[in-house]
Amino acid sequence: MNKNIKVNRMKKILLIVFVAVLSVQMGMAQETELKESPIDFNVDIKSNHLWRGLVITDKPMVAVFTSIKLNKSGSFTTGFWGGMSFSNDSDGSSYKEINYYVQYAKNGFSIGLWDLFNTRGVDSPDVWDYDKETSGHLLDLRTSYNFGESFPMTLEADVLLFGSGDGQYDDLDFEQRYSTYVQVSYPLIKESKVNLDAFVGAGFSLNGDTHLYGDGQENFDIVNMGLTTSKIVKLGNYNLPVSATTLWNPSQKIARVQLAVSLF
Repeated sequence: MNKNIKVNRMKKILLIVFVAVLSVQMGMAQETELKESPIDFNVDIKSNHLWRGLVITDKPMVAVFTSIKLNKSGSFTTGFWGGMSFSNDSDGSSYKEINYYVQYAKNGFSIGLWDLFNTRGVDSPDVWDYDKETSGHLLDLRTSYNFGESFPMTLEADVLLFGSGDGQYDDLDFEQRYSTYVQVSYPLIKESKVNLDAFVGAGFSLNGDTHLYGDGQENFDIVNMGLTTSKIVKLGNYNLPVSATTLWNPSQKIARVQLAVSLF
């Protein structure tokens, strides 16, 4: 047999074997499931940013939430929350915020410590400044409890342990007032095409002075009340969670509507 014919036949055999092995490997790769990761993140787009009855920014913004499991069950977590507006507010300031947190959550109860750093309106923000008279940080102790499926009410209580934000109503005297926020929320309609939640929140200070969330005149105010509707919008095979919140702050005499979309 001609030597060239033998070589060509051998090349064809090797090519067939290579294609077969590659096909098997690709099939095995497709069947291989990715292992679980202790890290996850979510991205939300909002028409504005509302927090405990306060209007943090009236401009559309994006929020990114990154969480890291610290134990196998995921009851201990840490991570970051960051927000940024797409344009400047009417006063020319630009909203940017980065927060760090550590939290324990199990059986409906959660407790966490958050470090909040909002640089809107700050000329020279210093992320490492923790001096009590100049820091832009707020240390926020957050607790909540959900009573379960039979009575799905959630109670929340949060206390600002540190930060100049408590002095905003007194010529920035930086007095630590331990502004406290408490909230009750309850799902009025659930497991439906459109769900509805109601909430009411109050603000007060533990030292008897004014607090962060109201008009700066009273020790105790109803500062956050409203309704949130939510549903899943189907885009082909993709489910897009969408919510609309209507909020009133009776103390500050303001009202807002917020549209939020959870991209993933």
